Amino acid sequence: MNFRPAAIISLSFMLFGLLSGCATQVTETPAKPMRSSVPFSEFENVVLVEAELAPPYAGQGANEKAAKKINEVLLAQITQQLNNVKAVSLADFASNSYDKTSTPKTTLIIKPLIKQIKFIGGAARFWGGAMAGSSVVVMDTIFIDAATGEQIGVYGNYRKAGAYTDAFGIQSNVMLHNAAEDVGMYISANL
Repeated sequence: MNFRPAAIISLSFMLFGLLSGCATQVTETPAKPMRSSVPFSEFENVVLVEAELAPPYAGQGANEKAAKKINEVLLAQITQQLNNVKAVSLADFASNSYDKTSTPKTTLIIKPLIKQIKFIGGAARFWGGAMAGSSVVVMDTIFIDAATGEQIGVYGNYRKAGAYTDAFGIQSNVMLHNAAEDVGMYISANL
């Protein structure tokens, strides 16, 4: 076989690109978990505010879908453990226009913030392979006593799905479930 130097160099770069993958830089750190100062079981009502995406990640289709999935799993986790859970949108919470059927003294507000996210779905993983990079989510969830406005607990978590271990985006979806389930475990530990 007679290889040309240009072909060898091109092949080397292609092989390097396929094997190296795209590194996902994690720039945020989760908040240090703080045990709740009030047991969550003391609250008669719960308001779950939909997860907010930090500005650099908001408005991106894959990240919005990932946040929606986190919201769904989080709602399921919370309704299994606490009573009278009501999910509200960010807009309704910000404008204070959501239906408040309870007295504020017995209401727990749960507000998740997705500080950093990179979600690689199945199609992107199929076409980009490891070069699409890792999926990652860094999320802080704060717990507020509605009567006082005081933050009574915080839980920060970090989950990642590796570029090489995520064949068709399956691990990226598991990562989203695990991030929400971690919050559920925190709630369970603070009942």
